[in-house]
Amino acid sequence: MKIDTDFHSHVSRSSARAMVSEAKEQGLRVLGLSEHVFQMRELRPLLAHMPLEGPEMALVDYIEAVQEAGRALRFDVRLGLEIDFIPDKIEAIRELLQGYPWDFLIGSVHEIDGKLLENEEGWGEAAEAEQAWHRYMELLRQAVCSGFFSVVSHPVRLFVANPHLPATIDEELELLAAEAARRDVALEVNGFDVATYPQVVRRLVRACALQGAPVSVGSDAHYPSSLANSHEASERLLREAGIQRVRIWRGMAPEEYRI
Repeated sequence: MKIDTDFHSHVSRSSARAMVSEAKEQGLRVLGLSEHVFQMRELRPLLAHMPLEGPEMALVDYIEAVQEAGRALRFDVRLGLEIDFIPDKIEAIRELLQGYPWDFLIGSVHEIDGKLLENEEGWGEAAEAEQAWHRYMELLRQAVCSGFFSVVSHPVRLFVANPHLPATIDEELELLAAEAARRDVALEVNGFDVATYPQVVRRLVRACALQGAPVSVGSDAHYPSSLANSHEASERLLREAGIQRVRIWRGMAPEEYRI
Protein backbone atom coordinates (compact mmCIF):
# COMPACT_ATOMS: atom_id res chain seq x y z
CA MET A 1 0.00 0.00 0.00
CA LYS A 2 1.46 3.35 -1.06
CA ILE A 3 -1.11 5.61 0.64
CA ASP A 4 0.58 6.22 4.00
CA THR A 5 -1.44 9.19 5.23
CA ASP A 6 -4.96 9.57 6.60
CA PHE A 7 -6.47 13.06 6.55
CA HIS A 8 -9.91 12.48 8.00
CA SER A 9 -10.23 11.07 11.51
CA HIS A 10 -11.95 11.86 14.78
CA VAL A 11 -11.03 11.79 18.47
CA SER A 12 -14.26 12.28 20.42
CA ARG A 13 -14.92 8.56 20.90
CA SER A 14 -11.37 7.77 21.97
CA SER A 15 -8.58 10.36 22.24
CA ALA A 16 -5.96 12.09 20.13
CA ARG A 17 -3.24 9.98 21.72
CA ALA A 18 -5.10 6.72 20.98
CA MET A 19 -5.56 7.70 17.34
CA VAL A 20 -1.93 8.72 16.93
CA SER A 21 -0.70 5.57 18.67
CA GLU A 22 -2.71 3.44 16.24
CA ALA A 23 -1.46 5.42 13.24
CA LYS A 24 2.10 4.80 14.36
CA GLU A 25 1.38 1.11 14.93
CA GLN A 26 -0.07 0.79 11.43
CA GLY A 27 2.97 2.38 9.84
CA LEU A 28 1.30 5.55 8.63
CA ARG A 29 3.61 8.48 7.93
CA VAL A 30 1.26 11.38 8.67
CA LEU A 31 -2.11 11.56 10.44
CA GLY A 32 -4.56 14.41 10.02
CA LEU A 33 -6.95 14.68 12.97
CA SER A 34 -10.19 16.46 12.11
CA GLU A 35 -12.82 16.41 14.82
CA HIS A 36 -16.31 17.68 13.96
CA VAL A 37 -16.80 21.38 14.51
CA PHE A 38 -20.13 20.66 16.22
CA GLN A 39 -18.21 18.94 19.03
CA MET A 40 -16.54 22.24 19.92
CA ARG A 41 -18.07 24.16 22.81
CA GLU A 42 -17.59 27.54 21.16
CA LEU A 43 -19.42 26.43 18.01
CA ARG A 44 -22.15 24.37 19.64
CA PRO A 45 -24.73 27.20 19.79
CA LEU A 46 -24.60 27.47 15.99
CA LEU A 47 -24.85 23.71 15.44
CA ALA A 48 -26.98 22.50 18.33
CA HIS A 49 -29.15 20.46 15.95
CA MET A 50 -26.24 18.13 15.11
CA PRO A 51 -26.09 15.00 17.30
CA LEU A 52 -23.01 14.88 19.51
CA GLU A 53 -20.67 11.93 19.00
CA GLY A 54 -18.91 12.30 22.35
CA PRO A 55 -18.30 14.94 25.02
CA GLU A 56 -18.09 18.56 23.99
CA MET A 57 -14.59 20.03 24.03
CA ALA A 58 -13.13 23.50 23.95
CA LEU A 59 -11.13 24.42 20.88
CA VAL A 60 -7.97 25.08 22.90
CA ASP A 61 -8.25 21.71 24.65
CA TYR A 62 -8.71 19.88 21.35
CA ILE A 63 -5.74 21.66 19.80
CA GLU A 64 -3.50 20.99 22.78
CA ALA A 65 -4.50 17.30 22.86
CA VAL A 66 -3.60 16.90 19.18
CA GLN A 67 -0.29 18.72 19.54
CA GLU A 68 0.62 16.89 22.74
CA ALA A 69 -0.08 13.50 21.14
CA GLY A 70 2.29 14.33 18.31
CA ARG A 71 5.03 15.46 20.69
CA ALA A 72 4.66 12.55 23.10
CA LEU A 73 4.63 9.88 20.40
CA ARG A 74 7.07 11.67 18.08
CA PHE A 75 4.69 11.44 15.19
CA ASP A 76 3.76 13.82 12.38
CA VAL A 77 0.23 14.88 13.29
CA ARG A 78 -1.59 17.62 11.39
CA LEU A 79 -4.30 19.70 13.05
CA GLY A 80 -7.62 19.85 11.27
CA LEU A 81 -11.33 20.25 11.76
CA GLU A 82 -14.36 18.96 9.87
CA ILE A 83 -16.74 21.85 9.33
CA ASP A 84 -20.38 21.67 8.33
CA PHE A 85 -21.09 23.77 5.27
CA ILE A 86 -24.43 25.46 5.97
CA PRO A 87 -24.81 28.53 3.75
CA ASP A 88 -26.45 30.85 6.29
CA LYS A 89 -24.05 29.89 9.11
CA ILE A 90 -20.70 29.45 7.42
CA GLU A 91 -19.48 33.04 7.88
CA ALA A 92 -20.21 32.94 11.61
CA ILE A 93 -18.38 29.61 11.84
CA ARG A 94 -15.43 31.00 9.89
CA GLU A 95 -15.15 33.98 12.23
CA LEU A 96 -15.07 31.79 15.34
CA LEU A 97 -12.28 29.61 13.90
CA GLN A 98 -9.91 32.41 12.93
CA GLY A 99 -6.56 32.69 14.65
CA TYR A 100 -5.99 29.01 15.41
CA PRO A 101 -3.04 27.07 13.93
CA TRP A 102 -4.95 24.84 11.52
CA ASP A 103 -3.07 22.67 9.07
CA PHE A 104 -6.18 21.82 7.06
CA LEU A 105 -9.93 22.36 7.15
CA ILE A 106 -12.47 19.89 5.79
CA GLY A 107 -15.77 21.14 4.43
CA SER A 108 -18.67 18.70 4.66
CA VAL A 109 -22.28 18.79 3.58
CA HIS A 110 -24.17 16.84 6.21
CA GLU A 111 -27.58 18.33 5.54
CA ILE A 112 -29.68 19.68 2.71
CA ASP A 113 -31.70 22.73 3.71
CA GLY A 114 -32.09 21.46 7.27
CA LYS A 115 -32.59 17.76 6.50
CA LEU A 116 -29.73 15.51 7.59
CA LEU A 117 -28.32 13.31 4.84
CA GLU A 118 -28.72 10.06 6.74
CA ASN A 119 -32.36 10.80 7.45
CA GLU A 120 -34.28 7.72 8.55
CA GLU A 121 -37.47 8.98 6.92
CA GLY A 122 -35.86 8.78 3.52
CA TRP A 123 -35.97 11.16 0.60
CA GLY A 124 -39.40 10.53 -0.91
CA GLU A 125 -40.28 9.21 -4.33
CA ALA A 126 -37.70 8.93 -7.10
CA ALA A 127 -38.28 12.39 -8.59
CA GLU A 128 -38.04 14.11 -5.20
CA ALA A 129 -35.01 12.02 -4.23
CA GLU A 130 -33.24 12.89 -7.47
CA GLN A 131 -33.93 16.56 -6.88
CA ALA A 132 -32.21 16.21 -3.51
CA TRP A 133 -29.11 15.03 -5.37
CA HIS A 134 -29.14 18.15 -7.55
CA ARG A 135 -29.37 20.37 -4.47
CA TYR A 136 -26.65 18.33 -2.73
CA MET A 137 -24.27 18.80 -5.65
CA GLU A 138 -25.05 22.50 -5.69
CA LEU A 139 -24.12 22.77 -1.99
CA LEU A 140 -20.89 20.85 -2.59
CA ARG A 141 -19.95 23.30 -5.35
CA GLN A 142 -20.70 26.20 -3.02
CA ALA A 143 -18.46 24.64 -0.38
CA VAL A 144 -15.64 24.31 -2.91
CA CYS A 145 -16.09 27.94 -3.97
CA SER A 146 -16.28 29.32 -0.41
CA GLY A 147 -12.53 29.81 -0.13
CA PHE A 148 -12.65 28.33 3.36
CA PHE A 149 -11.74 24.68 2.91
CA SER A 150 -8.67 22.66 1.98
CA VAL A 151 -10.80 19.69 0.98
CA VAL A 152 -14.48 18.85 0.58
CA SER A 153 -15.21 15.46 2.10
CA HIS A 154 -17.32 12.45 1.12
CA PRO A 155 -18.93 14.07 -1.94
CA VAL A 156 -21.21 11.09 -2.61
CA ARG A 157 -22.33 10.51 1.01
CA LEU A 158 -25.99 11.18 0.16
CA PHE A 159 -26.02 7.74 -1.44
CA VAL A 160 -26.01 6.11 2.01
CA ALA A 161 -29.70 6.99 2.41
CA ASN A 162 -30.71 8.05 -1.10
CA PRO A 163 -29.73 5.62 -3.89
CA HIS A 164 -31.81 7.48 -6.50
CA LEU A 165 -28.91 8.85 -8.52
CA PRO A 166 -30.06 11.23 -11.26
CA ALA A 167 -29.25 10.35 -14.85
CA THR A 168 -26.94 13.38 -14.90
CA ILE A 169 -24.84 12.33 -11.90
CA ASP A 170 -21.63 11.91 -13.92
CA GLU A 171 -22.02 15.36 -15.42
CA GLU A 172 -22.70 16.79 -11.96
CA LEU A 173 -19.61 15.10 -10.55
CA GLU A 174 -17.54 16.48 -13.40
CA LEU A 175 -18.87 19.99 -12.73
CA LEU A 176 -17.87 19.59 -9.08
CA ALA A 177 -14.43 18.27 -10.01
CA ALA A 178 -13.90 21.05 -12.53
CA GLU A 179 -14.70 23.66 -9.89
CA ALA A 180 -12.39 21.91 -7.42
CA ALA A 181 -9.60 21.99 -10.00
CA ARG A 182 -10.15 25.71 -10.66
CA ARG A 183 -10.16 26.54 -6.95
CA ASP A 184 -7.35 24.10 -6.09
CA VAL A 185 -9.55 22.42 -3.49
CA ALA A 186 -9.23 18.66 -3.04
CA LEU A 187 -12.12 16.23 -3.20
CA GLU A 188 -11.99 13.34 -0.77
CA VAL A 189 -11.97 9.63 -1.43
CA ASN A 190 -13.59 8.55 1.82
CA GLY A 191 -12.94 5.15 3.40
CA PHE A 192 -16.50 4.66 4.61
CA ASP A 193 -17.87 5.42 1.17
CA VAL A 194 -15.36 3.13 -0.54
CA ALA A 195 -16.28 0.27 1.79
CA THR A 196 -20.04 0.85 1.43
CA TYR A 197 -20.68 1.92 -2.19
CA PRO A 198 -17.43 1.72 -4.17
CA GLN A 199 -19.28 1.86 -7.49
CA VAL A 200 -20.36 5.45 -6.74
CA VAL A 201 -16.92 6.49 -5.49
CA ARG A 202 -15.48 5.11 -8.75
CA ARG A 203 -17.60 7.65 -10.64
CA LEU A 204 -16.31 10.45 -8.41
CA VAL A 205 -12.70 9.38 -8.92
CA ARG A 206 -13.21 9.20 -12.68
CA ALA A 207 -14.57 12.76 -12.65
CA CYS A 208 -11.55 13.95 -10.66
CA ALA A 209 -9.21 12.30 -13.16
CA LEU A 210 -11.01 13.82 -16.15
CA GLN A 211 -10.99 17.33 -14.69
CA GLY A 212 -7.61 17.24 -12.96
CA ALA A 213 -9.01 17.85 -9.49
CA PRO A 214 -6.70 17.21 -6.52
CA VAL A 215 -7.62 14.20 -4.40
CA SER A 216 -7.32 13.55 -0.68
CA VAL A 217 -7.74 10.19 1.06
CA GLY A 218 -9.26 9.82 4.52
CA SER A 219 -10.72 6.91 6.42
CA ASP A 220 -13.32 8.94 8.34
CA ALA A 221 -12.27 6.83 11.35
CA HIS A 222 -14.17 7.42 14.57
CA TYR A 223 -12.22 4.74 16.43
CA PRO A 224 -8.52 3.82 16.28
CA SER A 225 -9.31 0.42 14.76
CA SER A 226 -10.84 2.14 11.71
CA LEU A 227 -7.80 4.18 10.75
CA ALA A 228 -6.69 3.68 7.14
CA ASN A 229 -9.99 1.90 6.52
CA SER A 230 -10.27 0.98 2.83
CA HIS A 231 -6.90 2.54 1.94
CA GLU A 232 -5.97 -0.39 -0.29
CA ALA A 233 -9.31 -0.27 -2.09
CA SER A 234 -9.02 3.52 -2.40
CA GLU A 235 -5.59 3.14 -3.93
CA ARG A 236 -6.93 0.67 -6.48
CA LEU A 237 -9.66 3.12 -7.49
CA LEU A 238 -7.14 5.93 -7.91
CA ARG A 239 -4.75 3.81 -9.94
CA GLU A 240 -7.60 2.53 -12.10
CA ALA A 241 -8.43 6.15 -13.00
CA GLY A 242 -4.79 7.08 -13.57
CA ILE A 243 -4.51 9.31 -10.50
CA GLN A 244 -0.98 9.14 -9.07
CA ARG A 245 -0.89 11.88 -6.43
CA VAL A 246 -2.54 12.32 -3.03
CA ARG A 247 -2.86 15.70 -1.38
CA ILE A 248 -2.12 16.55 2.26
CA TRP A 249 -1.50 19.87 4.06
CA ARG A 250 0.71 21.64 6.58
CA GLY A 251 -0.10 25.13 7.84
CA MET A 252 -2.94 25.31 5.27
CA ALA A 253 -0.37 24.91 2.48
CA PRO A 254 -0.92 21.93 0.15
CA GLU A 255 1.61 19.14 -0.25
CA GLU A 256 1.35 16.12 -2.53
CA TYR A 257 3.04 12.76 -2.72
CA ARG A 258 3.13 10.10 -5.38
CA ILE A 259 1.53 6.69 -4.99
